[in-house]
Amino acid sequence: MPPRTAGRHNPDVTHYAILCAHRGLGYFAERTLEASASREAAIADIMAGQVEGVEKVFCFNPAEHIADDVTEEIAVEIANRLDPACPIRPELRDFIETNAGLDYAHGLAVDDRSFAAA
Repeated sequence: MPPRTAGRHNPDVTHYAILCAHRGLGYFAERTLEASASREAAIADIMAGQVEGVEKVFCFNPAEHIADDVTEEIAVEIANRLDPACPIRPELRDFIETNAGLDYAHGLAVDDRSFAAA
């Protein structure tokens, strides 16, 4: 039997893991290998609501032995892409406010009226 190989996985790729929470339990969002190796896919998944309860976003590269918390960078990037006139989900606004700050969340329209300022 021939020796087993690592397959098509390239270890010198930066992956993005999305840590979520639901009812007090933390888990990493299940995503394909291709999607996890794309910063753009992580941003798109969060913006589209494909992952819920996003707490943190981590990037890591096994070949370079690096790992970083990039939650703030991702939240800022999402906030900069949003049109302030288009309403967003309350969870997305909360993610931006918590991780990028109130300055980035200020002025964003929210779908749910219960989150609107009185």
